Amino acid sequence: MKKTVSSILLASALLLGAIAPVTANAATGDNPSTGTTTGTITFTKPASTTTPVDPTDPTKPVTPTDPNNPNGGAKPGDDADLTFLYVSPTMDFGSHVADQTTASTSKTYSPTSIESSVFKEAPATPKLVTEVSDTRGTNAGWNVTVDSSDLVAGSDVIKDAHLNLGGDQATITNSAGSKAVGKPANLVTGEGPATIYNAATGVGAGATAMQLDASNIVLTNIPANVNATKAGTAYTATLNWTLNNTPAS
Repeated sequence: MKKTVSSILLASALLLGAIAPVTANAATGDNPSTGTTTGTITFTKPASTTTPVDPTDPTKPVTPTDPNNPNGGAKPGDDADLTFLYVSPTMDFGSHVADQTTASTSKTYSPTSIESSVFKEAPATPKLVTEVSDTRGTNAGWNVTVDSSDLVAGSDVIKDAHLNLGGDQATITNSAGSKAVGKPANLVTGEGPATIYNAATGVGAGATAMQLDASNIVLTNIPANVNATKAGTAYTATLNWTLNNTPAS
């Protein structure tokens, strides 16, 4: 259709030229002949997804090894335009002999294993993985906060342990190349949340994967005599991850 229109216009110009020759300098002087063309392109939001991605290449979806729990510890929200794709469901700091000295609060512990089923090949060092999908199409940014409950074993409670997740040393990848920024996230168990990564306005669209290296995760401030009377007792805490729909202030 475009070729047809062009041919008609060209024929008309030739016909007019034959009847009334155009003066050579008609388009010069104080009032030159001008024209404008407006070009338009429209972008619509991409389809939402709740499929986990490869943390090393978030452009590629993966099939987790546990089909009954594909998102790990994540619960996709009702509005999947901004949602968690995956959260590593478990992290184990191993078994240690109870230290009954007054200096035990200075001892540090790092995870010995972390469950993550989104790697094609298991990494040499365990990784705590969280993944976010932002298909809102607004580039409004977002942030993730995390808090930790107290360490609990039945009626026994360890309060005010310190957990540094090392978010500022995390490996963060994004399917669109515009990465969020990791924060240290120094937590005190039983207290409020801390921002662990933040996507400013204009950042974080698509899929974002954050890998926290186990060697940078540190648990400390454990008091003396823990497990002194209950050898073999496992203390458990829960990390609560929250995805917020605006950048952190």
